[in-house]
Amino acid sequence: MGFEDWNLEFLCNMFLFFRSKTKEEVNTTSPGYEEQEQKTPKAGYILLFFMFVTALFFGWRALDDLRDVPSRPESLSHCAQEFLTTKWEDIGRYQYLNYPVYELAYPTKESRLVDFKPQAEPPCIYSVYETRYDIPVRMERHRSYNRELQDVEIKLGRMDTDIAELDRAYDMALQEKMANVGGRIYSITELYQKKEDAKLQRSEFETRRDELRNNLLKDVDENLRMKYRELMLEYRVAWRWYEFKLFLLEMIFVFPFFWFVFRMYKRLLAKNSPYTIIFTALVAVASVLTLRILIIWFWSLFLARIIQTLWNFIQNFALLKSLVFFGGMFLVITIFGGSVYWLQKRIFEPKRVALRRMRQKQCPNCQTSLDLAESFCPNCGRKLKEKCSICNNERWLDFSTCGYCGSKK
Repeated sequence: MGFEDWNLEFLCNMFLFFRSKTKEEVNTTSPGYEEQEQKTPKAGYILLFFMFVTALFFGWRALDDLRDVPSRPESLSHCAQEFLTTKWEDIGRYQYLNYPVYELAYPTKESRLVDFKPQAEPPCIYSVYETRYDIPVRMERHRSYNRELQDVEIKLGRMDTDIAELDRAYDMALQEKMANVGGRIYSITELYQKKEDAKLQRSEFETRRDELRNNLLKDVDENLRMKYRELMLEYRVAWRWYEFKLFLLEMIFVFPFFWFVFRMYKRLLAKNSPYTIIFTALVAVASVLTLRILIIWFWSLFLARIIQTLWNFIQNFALLKSLVFFGGMFLVITIFGGSVYWLQKRIFEPKRVALRRMRQKQCPNCQTSLDLAESFCPNCGRKLKEKCSICNNERWLDFSTCGYCGSKK
């Protein structure tokens, strides 16, 4: 054999070696082979799990990014927090508070925060809704009264300290007089007059504090709450329109995907295809995304109000509240326990058990080997075969189709 022939034979053997390693040949005519009967390996389940998690992550992020596509209603000022009455429909719905002092990277109107003193109140960056309801003027009045109230309370604290010092000095002056000490440090008359003047001034500060707290601030705050209640009626409508546009946009992306994978799942399931499990994971992803869209939409539309009404009603009755929690416990037991019961019942249904045992050549009743049986089980006496009404041959009792003529029961 020449060098060229040896080299050619070596290359052919190498090609056959790598070919046998990279491509698995399956003889579909060999006994027992059936593509639909192949089980998914553990590696397949792991890959499907990662596919489910990854697809759900990217789908969820895609829906989050879609929230910036429709025009979102302008955020309310952070000053609104004190005067807003939120409802359950507002939970997780939007961030209506803007804290520009703490969020330095806030994208809008950041230049207004430059050169503010640390002690200064952060500015209220009002929205068009607040401006429309004349809230800036009322809010400025509220903040002015609030600043004045703080100043008055600080002055009252200082006055209490001064009066305490004057009382101590006055007591010392009385003690000097009683001891008939010469060259007295304190003048009783002067100290008494200063103490009375301080008490009078303190009384004026208290009157002003009570007026600010009980009259002026109370009236302004109540007026602001009323204005914000009116504003929120309009503001919630604007958010419902935004959520409706977002709902349509999300459904345009998610619903075709859900329809396609569910249709493919039904088609493969009808064929008992081994690839059904792939679309099972995809249906799970599409179902989670669709469920998220529907829950968010229904939550602000009517679901939040229904739950809040029921919860407020339950809160008024302590016994009813306990019964609801007990009911929730039994509901969870019923749902999950019932699901397991349904699965177990379906798996261990007598007809299914009989078919599984017959495929293993066992008696459907006592699992005795069918190689020892004819028409009846030799162990338990159960009837195994009957005469076919079409071809008069012996057919298995637990199968629906005759093995001789193909007729069904």
